[in-house]
Amino acid sequence: MADDAMVVNFDISPDAFTIVTPKFKGGRWKDRLKAKKAVEHRARKRAIEAAEFNIARTTPTPTSETAITAVRRKRSDEKPKQKPAPQAVKTGEFVSSLWTGNPEAAGAVTDDKGEEGKVNEPSNAPLADGSATFTTLGLSPILANHLTTKLSLKAPTAIQRSAIPELISTDSDAFIQAETGSGKTLTYLLPIVNRIMSLSLSPPSAQQDGESAAKQTRHSGLYAIVLAPTRELCRQISTVLSTLIHCKNGPHWIVPGAVSGGEKKKSEKARLRKGINILVATPGRLLDHLENTESLDVSRVRWVVLDEGDRLMELGFEETIGSILGILEKKSKLPKKREEAAGWKSEAGLPRRRVSMLCSATMKTNVQRLGDISLKEALYIKAEKGYDNAGGSSKGGEEGFQAPAQLKQSYVVVPAKLRLVGLNAILKRALIRQTASPKIIVFFSCSDSVDFHFQVFSRLLEDGSDIKPPKPTPKPTKRSEGSEKDSAKPQAPETKLDPSGKPAKQPLPSNNPAIAKAPHLHPTALLHKLHGSLPQPIRTSTLHSFAHTTSPSLLFCTDVAARGLDLPNVDLIIQFDPPFSRDDHLHRIGRTARAGRAGRAIMFLLPGPEEGYVDAVLKKCGNPIRADMDEVFKKGFGGEGVNRKKREWEDKATEWQLEVERWVLADKAVMDLSKKAWGSHIRAYTTHVASEKGMFNHKALHYGHLAKSFGIRDAPGDIRVPGGGATSGGKGRGNTTGSAATATSAKAGAKRSLDAEDLPSDAGLEAVRKMRKIAFSMQMKKGMASEFNIG
Repeated sequence: MADDAMVVNFDISPDAFTIVTPKFKGGRWKDRLKAKKAVEHRARKRAIEAAEFNIARTTPTPTSETAITAVRRKRSDEKPKQKPAPQAVKTGEFVSSLWTGNPEAAGAVTDDKGEEGKVNEPSNAPLADGSATFTTLGLSPILANHLTTKLSLKAPTAIQRSAIPELISTDSDAFIQAETGSGKTLTYLLPIVNRIMSLSLSPPSAQQDGESAAKQTRHSGLYAIVLAPTRELCRQISTVLSTLIHCKNGPHWIVPGAVSGGEKKKSEKARLRKGINILVATPGRLLDHLENTESLDVSRVRWVVLDEGDRLMELGFEETIGSILGILEKKSKLPKKREEAAGWKSEAGLPRRRVSMLCSATMKTNVQRLGDISLKEALYIKAEKGYDNAGGSSKGGEEGFQAPAQLKQSYVVVPAKLRLVGLNAILKRALIRQTASPKIIVFFSCSDSVDFHFQVFSRLLEDGSDIKPPKPTPKPTKRSEGSEKDSAKPQAPETKLDPSGKPAKQPLPSNNPAIAKAPHLHPTALLHKLHGSLPQPIRTSTLHSFAHTTSPSLLFCTDVAARGLDLPNVDLIIQFDPPFSRDDHLHRIGRTARAGRAGRAIMFLLPGPEEGYVDAVLKKCGNPIRADMDEVFKKGFGGEGVNRKKREWEDKATEWQLEVERWVLADKAVMDLSKKAWGSHIRAYTTHVASEKGMFNHKALHYGHLAKSFGIRDAPGDIRVPGGGATSGGKGRGNTTGSAATATSAKAGAKRSLDAEDLPSDAGLEAVRKMRKIAFSMQMKKGMASEFNIG
């Protein structure tokens, strides 16, 4: 006979959630206590999740409620504290915990206590031994005095000491190799400007014959062309050039100019028509003007400089540069014989032939191929110190190139589910350091990921405000509203208050949509984003704001900002997504620790195969320190109470993650953006070079865990390519169907997998060529042509 009170199928007994702690033996008692508490914590988490899962799927029963209460009471012997109300869970929905189901990291945390106080001698700083000055390098006194007094450059760097005398005294082609931040731009600009300035003086032969110097003007001709791979670098070189030519007591007839993509051709043609003596350009736009602008006279060009040669080749400019050099050779009117030079007495100080200079931080195969195209019997110039292992071969050049010695590199192994809260923790910790206005750059793999994270950290607070209230209410100050005299002191920025005692809202520097406040990180921080999909005026304004703002500032960007840009006083580089090649890593971290200044860089890696990146790349570029993930979260979410009860910061991190997930669920546009960023991230992950496929294999990604780092509770069912085309995706590991994103060929329109190994084996070109194929196919389908921001 059946009892009416019998529970059918199963019953949850009072001891169902009893925590059984294993016995630990051996070792120190602190280690045993630590292991015991960790086991108890995980058991409590699993019990709570199991109970909440049953509540969501079934009607609550007194037995389950009692079990939940009992488990929560056992969490701590302290008095219960007020906690935010748990998120409402839909019937049948299960919210994954951040702290369960994560793979364990294989390596051990590095003991960095001895490294904190160790300061390496800067390897790219100006020479402090007094062995050389700008005057002793052969520069004119006017230009040397201008560098010292107006530009505050007291001494040259090692590469400048090696290269400038050679470039001034000889007319040979040159290959210049030096590490990032060592002053390569001035290395090739100073000899060019110095020799053009000498045209204002009469040559010795003319002085003996009683002749006067020919008057030089902006119409005298175009003497030098500098090619740069990106618009931002082109603009930066042009700015440096403008500061050089405006010397006191120097010639003022020299006119620089710049042409680059994204600008109006009509205004560029007008400037070229008026006359330019030194031109800075991107390859595509220069070729366009050479073919279509009649007023651009290149018959007297004496110098052609190819800056960031490795990047020029990676972006596929080999053909374009070959066409440019062919046109310059065809239109050149320079004297080829000694008797023809008689009519060029007024330009006796310039090279008798066209000189080509190639500048690159590395000497890869593609750079050597560019050298074969542009250089003839070139000099190989390198810094005298820091390159003892560098040689003339490709292998020797790559092995000899290192990151700046004073740069402190580290990495942290973070599971996929914890990536977003990990980024928040590191950013919050970095912004509370005792720095007047810290500058931080965060690198992502694709533009969609930049857009999503920009929205996450610039969203409004839950109370509708965009600025957090201050900690203890400070006393009102007598400082005026607009005073910024104390902004340079090494203290945390003071929050300005309105009459009600709340932080006063300060207007943004402009109406730039790529600049916003970051109230979740710091009351006065400005957040910037930069990628190739933004219009050029927005990109220019964003870089200017990031470089010149006095507030704490952050820049979320793709690799479009990784090469050549000299952004002043960058304190920290965060590589949230690992780079696509070793060279990209070196250039990314080269945005800090420039010209002898200190800097820090940290990289996020996933547990498992990605940890092999440490031995394969990081240790070959320096001495990286592994940060403890628990310490990162404790310092980021624990605030001042980092020594209080253990694991309390986990609750704060969980609540922050749930807040982001609620924000994503509440807005369809945000949900679409997060799904788009998730898919673009996976597609970008497949484009790592072949030599790194074992470490970055998209088949090993856990799509569900990765989706949580984008604020999505369930992994989307497919990976969609903007503009059309989709593949079905899985939620777990090993689903190869969803991992291989499809791309459309520009000619035949046939679909092909990103896993196809039919591209050239050159590791330096493989990743970018894949991205360019995808981007071009998107353009053909009217999608986002610059998803991976390669130009």
